[in-house]
Amino acid sequence: MDATRRIVLLETGLAAMWVALALLQVGPEGLQGAWWVAALAAVGFATFYYADEHRLGGVDGWSRYALAAALVVGATVGTGSIVVLTGLSLPKTVAGVLVGAAVALIAYRFLYGVVRPVPDARLERARDRAV
Repeated sequence: MDATRRIVLLETGLAAMWVALALLQVGPEGLQGAWWVAALAAVGFATFYYADEHRLGGVDGWSRYALAAALVVGATVGTGSIVVLTGLSLPKTVAGVLVGAAVALIAYRFLYGVVRPVPDARLERARDRAV
């Protein structure tokens, strides 16, 4: 199996597990109230995926880690702010973020994996970790 196919299958499966986890956490009706959280998360995570794979955060490993740390801090602060400001429960908010991240990953991987080629930076990382 080539690296592109492995990346697409692995990340699509990961996104499917995130959706399943969110559905197990709050159910489909719980996600209906958090659709806008999922939409915000999808935009944020898609931006992160693009910045990471197109090396907008820098080429070295430390820049990638800083970008990932900024995403984690931003997602945590954003999730907490949504819970405090809107009264939406924490499990529903986290489930919305999970679904948004999954939708962003599936859409991004469809665009850069099926429609267009996977960026070289991601292929290099996949080849480095090949078994």
